[in-house]
Amino acid sequence: MRLSQKVKKVLDKYPYDISFIVDGGIVFLEGKVEKHHEWVEIGLKVGQIKGVEGVVNDLSWEGKKRSKVERPETEIDNKLGAHEIVIIGGGIIGCSIARELSKYRCDVALVEKGPDVAMGQTRANNGMVHPGISPSKNTLKRRLNVLGNAMYDELCDELNVPFKRVGSLILITPRTLEGYRRYLPGPLYNIFLKYLLPWMVKKKGQRNGVKGIEILKGSEIFEYESVLIDDVISVVKIPSTGIVDPYALTIALYENAKKNGVKFYLNTEVVDFKKDKKSIEQILTDRGTIACEHVVNAAGLYSDEIADMAGSREFTIHPRKGVELLYNKRLEDKVDHCLAELKIPSHPTSKGGGINPTVHGNIIWGPTAVEVESKEDTSVEKETIHEIMERYSSILPDFPKTEFIRYFAGVRAASFTEDFIIRAAKEVENMLHVAAIQSPGVASAPAVAEHSVDLLKEMGVVLRPNENFEPDRDPIDRAADMDENELKRRIGKDGRWGNIVCTCEMVSEAEIVQAIDRGAESFDAVKRRTRAGMGECQESYCLLRIAEIISEELDVPLNEVKKEWDESEFFNGIVRGEEQ
Repeated sequence: MRLSQKVKKVLDKYPYDISFIVDGGIVFLEGKVEKHHEWVEIGLKVGQIKGVEGVVNDLSWEGKKRSKVERPETEIDNKLGAHEIVIIGGGIIGCSIARELSKYRCDVALVEKGPDVAMGQTRANNGMVHPGISPSKNTLKRRLNVLGNAMYDELCDELNVPFKRVGSLILITPRTLEGYRRYLPGPLYNIFLKYLLPWMVKKKGQRNGVKGIEILKGSEIFEYESVLIDDVISVVKIPSTGIVDPYALTIALYENAKKNGVKFYLNTEVVDFKKDKKSIEQILTDRGTIACEHVVNAAGLYSDEIADMAGSREFTIHPRKGVELLYNKRLEDKVDHCLAELKIPSHPTSKGGGINPTVHGNIIWGPTAVEVESKEDTSVEKETIHEIMERYSSILPDFPKTEFIRYFAGVRAASFTEDFIIRAAKEVENMLHVAAIQSPGVASAPAVAEHSVDLLKEMGVVLRPNENFEPDRDPIDRAADMDENELKRRIGKDGRWGNIVCTCEMVSEAEIVQAIDRGAESFDAVKRRTRAGMGECQESYCLLRIAEIISEELDVPLNEVKKEWDESEFFNGIVRGEEQ
């Protein structure tokens, strides 16, 4: 059956007048539906048709607001520079590609609309380095997840970023097949859960290329996690699962790429392109123009809008929000592995979330997976917090779940094909799309970067090895990691090491100054680099002092110190104690 016939067959099931065009594997949908969830559902149904490479979903619904970058009426007459390759987007994917390209002799730049890297999807992430057991066969997700996971030890060692292979436990309980229990009466139900289902999960992981998978039963389960609920029937143990700090890694990638010659344009938003026939010649930004030979579209949630702007409409991003709860470090010993209770049928577009340790000692519960209308919707409702607590309490009933210190939400950039989109643009000869990199994007990032560079070579980019490439990156030293003698030695040379500004995370003034010297210009930029303000009090005691240090180091008035990328200021007038 032709692709257009398959699309028509799907659309005929809905009571709407929907027109469509199929062009080169891309399906363009137009028409009107009643609700946002129908827009999502129809897009996903079409996206799952075999042979569909992308869905451009222009269906509207009542109250729909179109998110689109505003093109300027007049071009800003300012030439920022000229580069062989320009990457758009400063998340973990864009910075991974920048660092990978710095291994070659070529002129590379990265454009990011925020004042710092790791400002979008990357910063609201649980940091799990997935092993690759979940992605479906014949997907880029599956291949790059497994490859990327295997690259993490060397990458984090070079960049001096904390990384741990804690392993994950997939828990099979009486609730796993609750909806199908009537089909497996009596003892057959427990036999299936104890023997057949874990074997099936293990075989899927092995087919995906995941190694070292074990099946645990009986008392050996509780040797790994003693606090699990006692009705766990069997466990699939995956040792390659890891945890990392995603924004710390992104900052490290940024610093190393910069050290190796990549130019970064921060606070620079792409607003249009200048083209010659099918090639981009200039990138227009809100600060001026950048000449280029090739463009990498790694703009995350806005990658579809960048593609549209360039004249290469091939996919639509539908934002999917995930809420997570962050728990106090005091509970660090409660969880050793990444934990997830297997539920069948599973969520159609999510791995289901779980309970994970972090490299800093906190425990994270979540995330949820909810389709939202806005790419900027990071709101958290009280009901969602209770939902997360109820959902995961089933596997850790004695966990003191009210001891969370923060809740937050991130928005994932999902495409309707539910796979990564990494390919040369169909209508623009010198643009590479690296889009729809949702979970397991962090785990896949190193492999996504390598794959992207290989595709650039296929597109005609000549890349010769950079003999001067330096893979290592020096981190900011931490007072919390020093023994007493080393800390005394540091204090003897610089008294700021003895001034502990953030007592929760034991962050000294010296560390905050180092972060500012490395480019942090706002409170949250310092926070991402030092963890100051991330402890139990959630910046209640250290906020003003950190703001004062930023004011002193950058020589700006205290009431002009910013919190974050939206340029919001902490203070709306003269601060008490500040010179008049």
